[in-house]
Amino acid sequence: MTMRDIRIIGDPVLRTPSEPITTFDAELRTLVTDLMDTLLGAPGRAGVAAPQIGVSAQVFVYDADGHRGHMINPTLELSTELQDDDEGCLSIPGLYFPTPRALHATAHGFD
Repeated sequence: MTMRDIRIIGDPVLRTPSEPITTFDAELRTLVTDLMDTLLGAPGRAGVAAPQIGVSAQVFVYDADGHRGHMINPTLELSTELQDDDEGCLSIPGLYFPTPRALHATAHGFD
């Protein structure tokens, strides 16, 4: 199990656009495994993106509402209906704010 450190606000990787994945290989499998280990290694986490562990790549893992997996080169279709609920971020620890978000989203990408 390789649980990586979460990068905290102020780290340049969090403010830099991530690179799309172009090679699907053992290195990508290792990244996805490390992301999932990082996600599941602490309670209460719903998702972790590659930049949050210092990798500028368009990959994230999730464990929410009984669904667990990963998405590579994701794009989103967002509903126009909104919800407003408290939201936090692992890269900004301890802070939660009411944040308007789409009520429904459909993610497209590779798994």
